[in-house]
Amino acid sequence: MEFPKQKIIQRFSESADEYDRSARIQKLTSDRLANALQPWQYSIPEGTILEVGAGTGFLTEKLAGMYSSREVLITDVSSQMLNKNREKHSGNSNFTFKQLDIEQEEWEEETYSLILSNFLLHWLKHPAQTVAKILPALKPGGLLLMSFPGDDSFPQWRKNCLDLGLPFTANPLPDLEEMVINLSMGPVKVDYYEDQTNLEYTSLFEFYRELKNSGSGTSVNGKRLNVKQLKLLDRYWREKNNGKINVHYHTAFIAVKRDL
Repeated sequence: MEFPKQKIIQRFSESADEYDRSARIQKLTSDRLANALQPWQYSIPEGTILEVGAGTGFLTEKLAGMYSSREVLITDVSSQMLNKNREKHSGNSNFTFKQLDIEQEEWEEETYSLILSNFLLHWLKHPAQTVAKILPALKPGGLLLMSFPGDDSFPQWRKNCLDLGLPFTANPLPDLEEMVINLSMGPVKVDYYEDQTNLEYTSLFEFYRELKNSGSGTSVNGKRLNVKQLKLLDRYWREKNNGKINVHYHTAFIAVKRDL
């Protein structure tokens, strides 16, 4: 199956109005990413700060508070998402907004002091290779900081589908180990942290609705369940879990510092 890039962009564009209310995991990880940035806040070199895949601005809001006088370039591949972000931060004169596809961008070397990405990498066809291509755009001493869902996400979902003989329809997610190895090839220091974030739902359908409303429901593998299968999975999952649906994300954070 061909990677449905344009479909992914379209779905996120269509969800721009609902995104802030529906993207719970993205909001949580943006807060954590901002907290992870604080120890480095004043130690990055002079130069422009770049946020890629900024969406409607969860992380952008944190940058507005942390960097009121630095030049900050806010980017997203979806013009609709970017417009929502721009509306929120029109009063920040140090912010510039630009539609940008990081998979197609020709990166200029030693341009940015800090590059940030929150919950974007799993929507790229080749996440590890794409990020490796971005690294030369960091200035010496610059920092790249990212969060993303890793490939150990959704263990209960996977196990319940296996028990019932149903297809596990979640999209493939980045391999953290592969990511770290790919990013460790150049003149950089790589650090990472991983844990699990649990979200609770009253039903499988509530979880799916949240994915749809946040633009995150696009399948890249073509796997789907019909209504009968969805009802079976919902009932089985809740019976095993005290009437609730618990969804566990393998939340991964990577910091890459370019050598001086």
